[in-house]
Amino acid sequence: MSSLQMRRFGVLLAALVSVCAYPALFVYFYNIGGAVFAQVFPPISIFVAVGLVAWLLFGLLSGAMSKGAVIALIFLLVFMNYSLIEAIIRTFLPDWRWWRIAPAFLFLFINMALLLRVSVKRPEGDAAFTKITAIIGGVFLALTLFNAASGVYVLAAAARQEKSNPAEISAPPAGSSAGKRPNFYFFIFDEYARQDVLKKYTGYDNTPFLQGLERKKFNVSYSSSSTASLTEIATANLWQYSVKYTTMAEAQMGMNRPPLFDVFKKAGYKIYVLAPPVFVNRTFDKDLVDVELQSSSELTELSIAKTVLAQSFLAYLEKPKIEYERADRLSLLQQAAAIIGEPAERPKFMYFHLLCPHSPCVFDEKGDPVEYENMMINSYYTGQLRFVSKKINELADTILEKDPHAVVLMQSDHGFRAFSGMQEEERLACLNTLYMCGQTLDIEGLSTINTLRLAMNHALGLKLEPVRNEP
Repeated sequence: MSSLQMRRFGVLLAALVSVCAYPALFVYFYNIGGAVFAQVFPPISIFVAVGLVAWLLFGLLSGAMSKGAVIALIFLLVFMNYSLIEAIIRTFLPDWRWWRIAPAFLFLFINMALLLRVSVKRPEGDAAFTKITAIIGGVFLALTLFNAASGVYVLAAAARQEKSNPAEISAPPAGSSAGKRPNFYFFIFDEYARQDVLKKYTGYDNTPFLQGLERKKFNVSYSSSSTASLTEIATANLWQYSVKYTTMAEAQMGMNRPPLFDVFKKAGYKIYVLAPPVFVNRTFDKDLVDVELQSSSELTELSIAKTVLAQSFLAYLEKPKIEYERADRLSLLQQAAAIIGEPAERPKFMYFHLLCPHSPCVFDEKGDPVEYENMMINSYYTGQLRFVSKKINELADTILEKDPHAVVLMQSDHGFRAFSGMQEEERLACLNTLYMCGQTLDIEGLSTINTLRLAMNHALGLKLEPVRNEP
């Protein structure tokens, strides 16, 4: 190749790498407080390999590497965001599946390449298409640098806040008898929407389920909200039993010893924890947690690679793992039931955060599998929620039978967030119920955190005052 061709090749390759690197780097910088940088390399390598093959194919069909590069970049944008694009298409064409949509896109790109081969033959075309490719690559490079700067700034701000505002631990009253304390079970069912929001956007009335819990002496709020619509922030605030965090990077900091677990540990409790998978780099202090429940199924939030690849066409290669994920969630629920019935010399504190009814929707309302192509479709969310509600009822029955003097919180970290046209307050609207040894209490309108503080006061003899939801 001539020097001009070499320079053009370098520009085109750099643009392709810039586009391929953006999704993984975006996720990394967005979660910079807890993510591991090495996780960005697998998805980038996969996308670059796919991009090079596409570039070669479309370059041959179009007759020039510059024309092939432009089509390859457009192809990559579709390939990397295929799940989202398919969901949009199926909003208008519900019966279409990937085996129709993907070939249609491939046919479109092949014809684009052939059209360029016929319609653009002058030498100036190479320079023009090289310029277009460079502009696209430059835009994605600029976006990556902006995200990097934002991530570093937020990380530095979070470190300063952590240093200047250490967590305040409220210890139980001295001399109290840990052996007489009630067992405390804290369940988080991820993205469980409040009944009014659910009915507004789906038409499904969840009130009978909530009334059933009330008949079992659970106190139910029909108007509660969380402190944030992101799991990381909402969960981190619950772990502080206060409103401390407002950004993702802040929430990822200092989570090796959550004050919520620490205060129960100091009160003599045996600590069981199933932590949410969004804290990708979280490790607890060894003396804090007695039993850490482990999910054997790595869902998309556990790593940058899985998060990024789950949005691409490559997600369809994950089909065999879906049944494994279903079995894993059922296994975790069985473990929770076993802990409730487990005899212990010390009182038990169990924090159990289940990534359900949060998507992907792997259960229908009967607990049967959902077709892979439908797992990320909003209309299937209600079925999974109804199945989870049945499991909540089973847990409630187990508690009433085996541990009726326990304190039980069943909440969500936030509400559902993907219904079209939702307001932010609707995304915060979530499940909030409290069983307090069979006592009748009024928790109507309490936030999830203030309900937690009320439960802690009863179990630990504390005098925590309600906090405002706003930071």
